[in-house]
This record gives sequence, C-alpha cells and structure tokens, in this order.
Amino acid sequence: MRPIWGGLRVCLAVVVVLAAAVVACSGSPSASKSQSKSPQPTAGAAILIGLSFSPAELNFSAGSNKLYVSEVFPESGATYVVSMSAPGKAPARLDESINGFSTHIVVNGRLKLGYALIEKPPLAGSPALGGVVRVFNTDTDTLISTSTQPSCVAQVLTVNEASGMVYGGGMSPTGECLIEFDSAGHIVRQADVAPLSRTQNRLIQRIETDPATGDVVYMDPYSVGRADQSLTEKWRTPVPGAGVPSNTVFTSQGQGNDMGFEPTSGTVYVSVCGAGVIAPATIAIYDGHTGKQTGQFTGPGSSSQFAADHDGRLFAVFFNSADVFVLPNGASTLTKFATLTDVAGLSPDDPKWLAVDPVRHRLFVSPGGTAQSIYLYSY
Repeated sequence: MRPIWGGLRVCLAVVVVLAAAVVACSGSPSASKSQSKSPQPTAGAAILIGLSFSPAELNFSAGSNKLYVSEVFPESGATYVVSMSAPGKAPARLDESINGFSTHIVVNGRLKLGYALIEKPPLAGSPALGGVVRVFNTDTDTLISTSTQPSCVAQVLTVNEASGMVYGGGMSPTGECLIEFDSAGHIVRQADVAPLSRTQNRLIQRIETDPATGDVVYMDPYSVGRADQSLTEKWRTPVPGAGVPSNTVFTSQGQGNDMGFEPTSGTVYVSVCGAGVIAPATIAIYDGHTGKQTGQFTGPGSSSQFAADHDGRLFAVFFNSADVFVLPNGASTLTKFATLTDVAGLSPDDPKWLAVDPVRHRLFVSPGGTAQSIYLYSY
C-alpha cells in the first residue's frame, strides 16, 4: 500500500520514502477543519469535497464509510476523517494517540480496523518507535492496541481483508525485510528477504497483498518480488535498467519508484524513473505469479500512485499529467478515466493520491497543487 511519502513523492533511490516521518501533530486532537456545505461544487465529472487545507494521502474504510485524509499544508502530518455518511460535516482530526508520529494509515473495511504505522527516530531517554503499528476502531476512531517494537522496521503496510493479516515491508539491521501482524497488531513473524548492500538501497518501498493466495508482492528501487504467507520469497525480478551505481552514489534514474498490483488478473506494474519525475517513465508489466516481465509502456511521467478496486480496475495518476487513468484487467495501455480540472496551483512535479471505495464504486483523488479539496468520481 502506498504511504504519504512526505509532502512530495519523489523519484529517489536513497532512503527518502516517508520523508515526513517525524510528524508534528500540534494542536488539539479534537480540532476540526471546515468543509464546504451542500450543494457540493463540481469540477468536470467530479464532485468536490471542500477542505480548509491541502490534502495528501487518502485511505478509505468501506465498512465505516470514512475517508482518512493526510494534511500536507499548512500543517504537514495531521490526519482528518471525512465521514461520507455526513459529507457536509466538518472533518474531525484523528486523535494523536493514533496519529502521533504516524507515517501512513491502512484500513481493513471488513473488520472496521485501521492501522497507523509509526516511524519516529528515538529521542534521548525515550524508546524507539520505528515500525510500531497502532490499531484503531474506524467506527469510533479510538485506539485499541499498539504493537511491540519489531526488528523489521516497516516503511509501508498493506492489509489482507479476507484473512485480517497486516503485512509490512522495510529494512532490518541485517537486510530488506517483511513483517506480518495479526488483526490485533501482534507480530506473527518477520524475515529478511535480501541482505544489506553497500551499493543498493535495500528498502521495500511498496507492498500489496494477493487476496487469492495470501501472498505479498513488493518492490525496492531495483527489483520486484513475491513472498508467500510464511514470508519466504518465491521470486525476484530486476526492474528494467536497474544497475549498481558507481562509488556507492545512489541515483534515481533507471530505478523503480512506484508499484501497482491488479489482483484479479495478477498483474504487477512498476514505474521506472526517467531523468526526473516529470520525464516520460517506463512502466514495466509483470506476471504477478511467475515474475516474468510481459511488456512495458511509457507513462507521461513517473507514477504518483496506483489504486486497485479488486474488481479488475487499477487506477493510476502520474507526475506531469492532470489525467486519471485506468488499467483494466491487466491491460498494457493506459485508458483515460478523467481529467482533473480547475486544480489551483498544479505543477507538473506535484504528486497526487488515490483511494477507492470498491463497494459504492467511488474514486477519491487528492489533486495536488494548492487545491483544498478532494475530487470524487463515480465509476
């Protein structure tokens, strides 16, 4: 699952994912931000959900019918909760007991549980929190439990809604690692899938679950891989053009920066950086069961996010484009779904974020720029 990656999701191979790892959550936890009243304005085919801040990462709980929205400006790091049952109501700020020092959130709509991943460097005299997961109830948005400190410090999380298991990918003191939690946040197992490297960034930066098998698919800047439920790696395939940088200097060009997984067809897409995020990027296509590359196409820029609806559609947004695309059923070409119109201050290098409501067939988009709204589409 795709985290906030700080205020900007850039194409870097150094350990820069989750650049807003140390989150300043000032102010009252019960504070709220005003939201536009009905009737809601529109932009093209989208309904606008008005906010009083610029949104970033989005996560949707189908079970609780709520949208979790990370704020990127003016206060980076705060998360607000938009109730889609009462969209005219001002969104409430997620309590700091859940969101404090959180890098991103994933949800299990079936169990009505949320998981906030904490990535905070240890302070003098205080315990480390990196990789700790806080479990909360998405109906009440109250904290239920907090995991113990893992040796595998996850940078990203994903949820298998059918089994209730939560998986993370990141780095341990000894290598690139995976970690599994049960639905209550207890650590089930953790394992390295690649050793540390002095010349490669061995950090898992994207991870998704295959609901049909319980396996996980993940990527680092150099490769894409798959592991079974015991966290045993089944295959690993290099991304096109990935090589070992000279003199241990990491560069972004030719390395993976984003990954999408369409579970119905079992298709994996990896965005490989060009010369910067706004340069045309190679989107490599893989058979998610075997790891074999089956094709590739060129995106308008590096991918900013992929989001699957688990019914054959994989939505995608890119740097250097105001369009929202869809890849249906493992397609090898992009189909335009919508164009983000009237986005204030939108620049080609602005990231965008997605969330899908697969039950009600809704797509939510954080459009980038200085827009203080979320674009809502029906599909």
